[in-house]
Amino acid sequence: MKSDILSAAISLIFLTVTIRAIRKKQLTEILAILWLSVSIGTVVLSALLPFGAFTAISHFFGIAYPSDMFLVFGLAFVALFTFRLSVALTRLSARQKTLVQELALMRARAESERPK
Repeated sequence: MKSDILSAAISLIFLTVTIRAIRKKQLTEILAILWLSVSIGTVVLSALLPFGAFTAISHFFGIAYPSDMFLVFGLAFVALFTFRLSVALTRLSARQKTLVQELALMRARAESERPK
């Protein structure tokens, strides 16, 4: 019973922190939707915890223990999110390189056109 209350409290705190970050515009729209979905999902799952819904869900996926289900899905989420951030970082690095090269060319052109 105490673990149910603790899980509900942590889920609500996570939802509150997510909503606050969205209000302060600390997240882009896509990330805001992602984290809001995850937050609402944890609240719903923690609300279902006392009713044994995790047992049915974990058995549906072929996972023996409900706590292992959290571990598997949590690790999958972290892996996918890390991959997405790596792709975004690579794209931004390439864009930054292009912008720096364009800036260097523009400066060189401006200095060559400047009267001496």
